[in-house]
Amino acid sequence: MSSYSELFSPLAVQAVMKVIDPQTATNVDLKDIRIVKKLGGTIDDTELVEGLLFDKCKPSTANGGPTKIENAKIAMIQFQIATPKTDIENSVIVKDYQAMDRIMREERKIIAGMVKKIVESGANVLLIQKSILKDATNELSLHFLAKKGIMVVQDI
Repeated sequence: MSSYSELFSPLAVQAVMKVIDPQTATNVDLKDIRIVKKLGGTIDDTELVEGLLFDKCKPSTANGGPTKIENAKIAMIQFQIATPKTDIENSVIVKDYQAMDRIMREERKIIAGMVKKIVESGANVLLIQKSILKDATNELSLHFLAKKGIMVVQDI
């Protein structure tokens, strides 16, 4: 590894300088620096990433949502952006088109209201905590969020 000291030395110094205040620091907590090893590539592909790195989670690309955001304003939520679901199995029988249209309009209204509140918060990245019970999003919510330019990362 000493043959790569010209690559790793500056990166190590840069990493330390990112997590301390050079004016007041007398020590550095190395837990503030994380080394993530990825399969594939070469040692020469090593880079310093300032900020958050999600190793296992990927942004949702459904409906053309963004996959990269600069100057991110992050919101983390623990609820679903979809119409509420009941805790018990049930079936709804719709007998005519007007009833179906009312259900779909109400669903759009609920989801649009949730997306509006997210937009009003100023967030442009939405992290959704993993839920074992329900789907966190649906196609409609991902569509609305993509239209507003909000990146969605699910199952955090």
